[in-house]
Amino acid sequence: MPSDETRNKILNEATAMFLREGFLKTNLDTLSQMLFVSKRTIYKIFGSKKGLYRECIKRIVTNVEHEDELNIQKNERCINNIREFMESHSTGELMLMEQTLNDLNKYFPDIYEECLKSSEQKRMARLVEQIKEGQRNGDILSSINPEIVAVIIQEMIKNRITPINRNYGSNDSVYLRSEIFTELMRIFLRGLLSEKKIKEYDDNIT
Repeated sequence: MPSDETRNKILNEATAMFLREGFLKTNLDTLSQMLFVSKRTIYKIFGSKKGLYRECIKRIVTNVEHEDELNIQKNERCINNIREFMESHSTGELMLMEQTLNDLNKYFPDIYEECLKSSEQKRMARLVEQIKEGQRNGDILSSINPEIVAVIIQEMIKNRITPINRNYGSNDSVYLRSEIFTELMRIFLRGLLSEKKIKEYDDNIT
């Protein structure tokens, strides 16, 4: 019976390969050679390449959810939590998932439903609670609808991490997209604030 150490070793390397190469280009023969583990062992643990892929997606989602919890514990102000949430979900590991998201949408809607849909629902609930907390402490306007704001934030993030057509330009287009998102995020979050908090936000925002 393969050990937990072997399973984790396979998951670590496979996750990196799927993020880097995408599902179709990830080769289990190459993976097994890199890890000095037989392909038979990989199939014994995960059943198939798709089964391994599913477990890698689950691991990514779990890591992102854990990061969310750490960010919320770190910041006392709800608006800071929301800003941190938007930044963390539109950069880093999720930006590396562009090909993976394409794979899920095109080939594996069942894995999306199983792994990502519930995570999106959790993020939605977390955002709504942060907005309501901001309203309770007077930082965020009481007139706004928390659910609608949470949906807008989710859509902004989805559009940020959706692959763009890189045929029309160089890497400058990717940089520009990053700058535009940052500015839109700043303006959007400022619009949520109560009057007493706007000056503090303007003074501290970078």
